[in-house]
Amino acid sequence: MNAKVPAELAAPVSVPETKAPRGARRKRDTRAKLLGAALHLMAYRGVAGVRINEITEQADVGFGSFYNHFESKEAIYATLIDEVIGHFAVALDKLGEQLNDPAEKIAASTRYTLLRGQADPVWGRFVFQTNFSRDSMSHGLGRYLLQDIGSGVSAGRFTVADLPSVYIAVGSTILGGLAALSDRTLPDHEPDILGDAQGLSVRIAAILLTILGLSTQEAQEIANRPLPQIELPANPFAQV
Repeated sequence: MNAKVPAELAAPVSVPETKAPRGARRKRDTRAKLLGAALHLMAYRGVAGVRINEITEQADVGFGSFYNHFESKEAIYATLIDEVIGHFAVALDKLGEQLNDPAEKIAASTRYTLLRGQADPVWGRFVFQTNFSRDSMSHGLGRYLLQDIGSGVSAGRFTVADLPSVYIAVGSTILGGLAALSDRTLPDHEPDILGDAQGLSVRIAAILLTILGLSTQEAQEIANRPLPQIELPANPFAQV
């Protein structure tokens, strides 16, 4: 004979959510403030033009708090590269799951990057600053751009005689577009003739494809194709 289980014991037990300890929350918030301050300062002045005390002042935290989270200015810079640019680049790379043509992937990646720069000018300026560094080919967007160009060359889609030079030409064109779109938000910015961000992103994508050896007609057709839908991570420090 089976014993009857009381209803209150048979019902699933709900476990209340546990809140992080106050100290852990404070540490997390301080870290986010430092990263947000560093992002804003380095976006317009570069890593070399920013001092640690300026970061802590901008974040409104004590100078000593910086070293509770980062060993050096270079360490916080590397963290920003990973969290602000690296995650975006990894998400962009998933375009390869939808696009078999290396040319279409280059065009879509370029357009998404420029449109993000228009929507988030601080992000755009930070990408602009970081991709003129000596290690730009091995980190962030530069690494994936070089990879995508190389894949197109291997597949016979791109005609490239000098890969490093073409990488510089393509990368510099993207960075120039980012700078132009990001600078539109500055108080002293004067009206320009670039047109809307959507149109500019398409035109720049087409130019890049001609640099990679496609005809002007084919480059424009590919650049004007609808963008595939992908989930891109938000800038975690946009409002910090």
